[in-house]
Amino acid sequence: MANMEWSRSPAPPLALLVLALTTMFLFGGDRGYLYRDAVDEHLTWNHMTVAENLAPEHYFLGFYKRILDADGTPSYEPYNRFPVGGHILIKLVTLPFPDDLSARLFAARMLMLTFATAAAMLAYLALCRLVGNRWTALAATLLAFSSYYALYYNDMVATEGVVDLFGVLLVFHGMAVAATENRYGQLLAKTCVALLLGWHVYAIIGPFVLFGLVAAWRRREGQAIRRHVKLGVVAVLFGSMVLSVNFMRESIALGGEVSAAEELPSAMSMLRRIGILRFPGMSKFKWLGEAEQGLYDIGLAAVPYAVNYLIDSDIRGRNDSAGRKMYRVLGIVVVLSGLVLMFSPATRYRVPLAALAVSRPCWLVAVPYNYELAFERLFYVGLLLVLFTLMLTHFDRLCRRRGNVTVLAGVASVPIFALSSLLMARIDHDPERAALERTLTADIESIRKLAEGKAIFLPEDRSTPLWHYRRNFYFTDSIFVSSAHRHLADFVVAERFTGVRSLTPDNRLVFLYESADYAAGMAAALISYKQSVRQDTPVVQSSDYAVYFIKGERNQGNQLLYLRADCPATLFQQPWARFFLHVIPVDPTDLHKDREQRYGFANLDFTINWYWPVEGACYVVRRLPGYGIAEIRTGQFRRRKGGYETLWGGHFSPAAAADGGQHSSRPAS
Repeated sequence: MANMEWSRSPAPPLALLVLALTTMFLFGGDRGYLYRDAVDEHLTWNHMTVAENLAPEHYFLGFYKRILDADGTPSYEPYNRFPVGGHILIKLVTLPFPDDLSARLFAARMLMLTFATAAAMLAYLALCRLVGNRWTALAATLLAFSSYYALYYNDMVATEGVVDLFGVLLVFHGMAVAATENRYGQLLAKTCVALLLGWHVYAIIGPFVLFGLVAAWRRREGQAIRRHVKLGVVAVLFGSMVLSVNFMRESIALGGEVSAAEELPSAMSMLRRIGILRFPGMSKFKWLGEAEQGLYDIGLAAVPYAVNYLIDSDIRGRNDSAGRKMYRVLGIVVVLSGLVLMFSPATRYRVPLAALAVSRPCWLVAVPYNYELAFERLFYVGLLLVLFTLMLTHFDRLCRRRGNVTVLAGVASVPIFALSSLLMARIDHDPERAALERTLTADIESIRKLAEGKAIFLPEDRSTPLWHYRRNFYFTDSIFVSSAHRHLADFVVAERFTGVRSLTPDNRLVFLYESADYAAGMAAALISYKQSVRQDTPVVQSSDYAVYFIKGERNQGNQLLYLRADCPATLFQQPWARFFLHVIPVDPTDLHKDREQRYGFANLDFTINWYWPVEGACYVVRRLPGYGIAEIRTGQFRRRKGGYETLWGGHFSPAAAADGGQHSSRPAS
């Protein structure tokens, strides 16, 4: 009797839920730094930068860079396509740490985990109302949020991630309250709050209004019809108001740079996403072509990460046909099971459950020109919440001793979630990289103070510590100078340049230089580089470029010198002019275990943005990896419809080049 009373009490499942969700904060490792993939890194630094730049002097415009134009005036590169609510919250939690970059990132990531926790709590409370069983709600919530995607991206600093998911589940909770208590006023209020955080909420409001209208029409309930119509109208009007505020901020900040509303960056982004404008490099979402990937994602998300880890500790690298087939089959089972259970006579409150389940595919239909980024798959949480809830509810009905099954499932879901959270914390965490991050952050903090309000030029690319994505956040108080206008820069931020006086001599990875000093050093370096190579034997030769191999002295690594005798100004206006540099190691295990091992080479591609013109010529030097290299392939390519075109290229062996041996070049194709 005591056990039955305990199982019916609301306190134990809620306490277990809080205990399980706390593990996301406890097992996170060093959250003041970033160890995740390019998607996570790219979006985190973009949104951190946008939040940092929110200020009255910029008309609260969401932008990630200010660039100095040819006439010396700064212009903005907006990233203003999302509601401002999430960025305001990021700004508020980072304000107490003005001079500590790692603390600001830590605070922002804690905010994201808070949103993830609140989203799970809302899901639990909504399911409690809809199914009337707290243990079922506990198990469904923890199993859904223990998926690979939900845990991997739960601290990604992006308003389009867990912040947007929180908004979806906030509205779902409002739907549950409206369905069980006929309180529709709070649903309208929660819809407006959610629309201040992200646009994904429309993916659940749309089907809820549609399904609700159909159900109300069949029952001839005029009041229910009016309520659903009112919800749709309020959502459209309030969202339009939020979007209009975005347009207004951009229009004021950009001034005379745009002549029509559709030329605003946010408007162009919206038109591209729905297919009215063509987005270069973005193709229409093909349902048939992507169905296989979608089923794989659903199958992968349906299994808690702890179980996936036991199957394959590196599920991100699982590309074998058997593994993918297994998850695809599981995805089919998940979808079919959800359909069967949804239309079971025993299922109550079908409308809010169905709206949440289809919210992810509805978003893909509404936004056909979509990147389909990996992090967006965390929105499969909605489908999993519904599936696990229906499975547990119907299975409990089939059992003779009702209640025990759901209690057992709820209790078991706690260690499953905790173990999944612990194992996820181990992904990508590298002590050596952590030490590098701390050193780089300390260097940048000393540079920021000197470069505040100044024009800076960054000749680095992705092969150096100043990663392309994060530099906008590092120098939010400075103004960037493009390659074509580098003569307008006050400072240059670069790696150590021997023989040039640095303004930050105590730094270890990146340094601040006077622009004039750096230019003089580049001119002297070109003379030195020319003396280091045999001018008559480039390893790769084209009509415009000569590529030379420079053998490193002592502890210095080998390098490649790309030299062009003439350097016209129009060269920097050709965005397609990209160079490929593919390094094939002697030992394949030297490559990164993810993409590079699959391709068999290290991709060190770069663009002309990092050229430096000297006396009419321009050149760039690329440092090669320190491991043994069997072959190097390099040249230039450009994007063409349906693929790429090689303009020129060649390959050579570094060992043979060091000895003056043979190489192979080929002309443009």
